[in-house]
Amino acid sequence: MLLKIVSKLLRRKKRLKNLLPQIFRKRLIIEGFYEANINKEFIKKFLKDLSDFLKMNVITEPLIFSPEEKSDVHKGLGGFMAWVESGVALYTWSIYKFFTLDIYSCKDFNLEETVTFIKKYLKASKLVYEEIKYS
Repeated sequence: MLLKIVSKLLRRKKRLKNLLPQIFRKRLIIEGFYEANINKEFIKKFLKDLSDFLKMNVITEPLIFSPEEKSDVHKGLGGFMAWVESGVALYTWSIYKFFTLDIYSCKDFNLEETVTFIKKYLKASKLVYEEIKYS
């Protein structure tokens, strides 16, 4: 009996406590390995095209950054784009051809279509994703 309870608890996904349920929030985290040729221009175009795909209202042009000058561990490029509906952040590790993408939105969007768009755009050979759920 105890084994069944523990097993059930381990299978249950954790949910964030929804402290403000009157505000809709959707969060998607994607990580994977990419084969696209990623540089500053690629990231700018990707963030703009993703914003268009999701029909988000852009506040700023993409901010592109690299922590390489300040860190031996974080070799790669990153980018952020602010939306009226919130924003998106991309982080890459060029030596591993690995990325993490965080999408935070106060507007709903289709998870599967978004993951497919990102997988094709980044030429992801392998990826995982998770939506942050609220209780």
